[in-house]
Formats: sequence, structure tokens, C-alpha cells
Amino acid sequence: MTDVNEFVNPTAKKKDVVNKIADLLSRNNIDVDDIGAISKVNVWQGFHKDEAGEAQVVDLVGISISPSWAEGPQWPIVQQATPTKISYRPTSKATKKNYKRTVILPDPQIGYWRMDDGTMIPMHDEAAMDVAIQILGYVKPERVINLGDYLDASEWTSKFTVYPEFVLTTQPALNRGHEFLAQQRAEVGPNADIDLLGGNHDNRIELAITRNSMAAMRLRQANRPASWPVLSLPFLMRLEELGVTYTGAYPAGRVKIADAHGEQTPLYALHGEKLDMKKQANSERQSTVQGHTHHLSCHMETYDYDGTAQQVQSWSLGCLCRIDGAVPSTRGGVDEFGRPVKRVESWQHAVAVVTETEHGWWVEPIMIHEGRAFYKDREFVANSVEAAQKSKIKKS
Repeated sequence: MTDVNEFVNPTAKKKDVVNKIADLLSRNNIDVDDIGAISKVNVWQGFHKDEAGEAQVVDLVGISISPSWAEGPQWPIVQQATPTKISYRPTSKATKKNYKRTVILPDPQIGYWRMDDGTMIPMHDEAAMDVAIQILGYVKPERVINLGDYLDASEWTSKFTVYPEFVLTTQPALNRGHEFLAQQRAEVGPNADIDLLGGNHDNRIELAITRNSMAAMRLRQANRPASWPVLSLPFLMRLEELGVTYTGAYPAGRVKIADAHGEQTPLYALHGEKLDMKKQANSERQSTVQGHTHHLSCHMETYDYDGTAQQVQSWSLGCLCRIDGAVPSTRGGVDEFGRPVKRVESWQHAVAVVTETEHGWWVEPIMIHEGRAFYKDREFVANSVEAAQKSKIKKS
């Protein structure tokens, strides 16, 4: 705290007083840009003796200021994602079908590293996500299910070190997350169902708020008791505006994809806890499609229930995040300049199409290699795939 005082001629105009204060700051070597706040300005009267020894009444002015560094850094408030105007893609004339299709999109872990020069290194794989959107436009499914770990939420983690490069990355991640869902909506049209499951990474935000500011956890907009809490993912990513159904409550949250058919057990989508699909099959005793592991794999078991065969399929469908070390993990590392170091992870890019008829359901995984995929006699290539393969850096 700094106080500066000076005699001011009582007949001086207000602008002269301001000029006098500016002069005082200059003579005290205080830069105006270094002032964080002016806490008070006092004006009072005093006296002094002139050269003849006579008392003279004078006005005194005091100003108390705080330096900007004393207030700490100024953090922008996390807000709802930037809204997106959806332009639906043209569709062919609808024909009656005796089947329904669901496209499954695994963990994109949308997030960024913010470098000291302002550049943003994405944790999600833009090329794989681009291919996924193209496949949606080709298949035109009746339903889309996002398997969770939709955001990486590195800024909120308690499991890994929160590096300086994670700071101020939540807002751009929310914006990109909203945009990716809007792209899905544009491809499948206004009538298709879109689901978003909460994963353990998405849950980081809720857990961090509960640990550090529990009173903020369930806050809602005034006079809207049924609305989403304002610090929840559904509110921050504007899911209602996109017609997206959110199922949180990780790890319990799940949605049904297909019914039981004969020996096939019903098929559910969940984010997942287990890394081994054999253990998953033995534990669930019903069929599941999950994310979480980032690994593309499947295990099947057929059980005998009183002479009736019951088939269980457990699918792990890979991911849509980067697989080169950009996603913080137990195998990753950061150099002295805060850049993620390249590391080959045992993860695979993929999406899946689930088709259900009156006779059964079928899961078709579609592998994505370096921004390319092949399905039903068509090749899908990411826009600017060359740039995406070189880990394109986007300006914030």
C-alpha cells in the first residue's frame, strides 16, 4: 500500500488536482499501469507557516493505491460454450426401414495445452473426429451415442499434475465440445437421438467443485428449479439447445442400445471401468459397448442358463483423442518448456455402427488410420489430413 500527500491550492480547479496527483505518482516513480486499485482518496485541511511566520490554511489530498501485482492474476470466468447455428445437411427421401442404426463415438477427450506464446495444442484428434462426422453423414443413423470422457478436463484433475499449460483451457474445450456435438446434429438431422455419457474425466469438474466449493455444486438459474446446475456439463455445453440427452452418474450411468434377441443378451452403452473385456463380460453377464480403455477389442462368452444359450459381447471401441502422447497419461511426459513429448500409446482410433433388426443386433467397428477410414465401399479422408498428421497447432 502506498500513500502520497501534497499541499493543494484551495482555489485550484478539479482538473488541477488530478494533474497534481498524476505529478505525485510520477515523482514517486509509480507507473499508472502498475496501479491495481485506488482504495481511497482523502481531502482535509491543515496549515503551515509562511515565510513571515503567519499561519496559512491549506487543503491536503491523500490517495491510497494498491499495486496490480498485489491482486494476483485475473482469471476469466468460465462461461457457457459459444452457441452454434446448425445448418442441417441435405438428406435423401426417407424410406421405410425394418432396422435401426446407432453410431457409437468413443472418448475424444477434448482439451488443450496452452503454450506461453498463446498457441494451443489439442489433446483430441481433429482428423479422427472429422472422419467420425463424415461417417455420421454417410450412415444417417437414428441415434448417436458419445461414450464419455468427452472432455479431458486437465485443469480440474486430482490424479495427474496440473501443469501451467493446462490453465485457461476449460473455456476453449467447452466451446469445441459444443461445436463437435453441433456437427453431429447437423449430419444426422433434427429428429435423430444424440446421447452423451459422462466419463471419469468429465467427472473431474464435479469432483473438483465438490472438494473446493461445495456450495456452488447445485446452483441453478433463479426460478428454474428443474434446470441443469450452472456448473454442470449439460449447462456449460448448452446440451438442451442441441437436443442432446445427458447421462452422468459415472460409473453407474448407461443407456440401452438394443434389446435381447434369442441367445443375444441386451446391449448397453457405458463409459466403463474395467480395462479387460473378458473380465467385463464375466462381470456384467450382459452385452456392453464402452470407451475408457482407448483400446479396440472384443470378448465374447456364451453361458448356459438351464439349457438355453446366452451370448454376451463386451466391446471396447478405442478413442477419438490423440494417441501420440498429447493426452496426459501414466506413460506420457512433458519437457522443460511445457510441451508434451511424443509417446506411442497402445490406443486405437475407431467408431462403430450398431444395426438392430427384428432378429438381432450387430456391432461393426470402423477403424480410423491416420485420418482415413473405409466402410461400405467408401473411403473417408479427413480434411487437411496432412496438417492433422503433423499435429496442427491452432491459435487461441
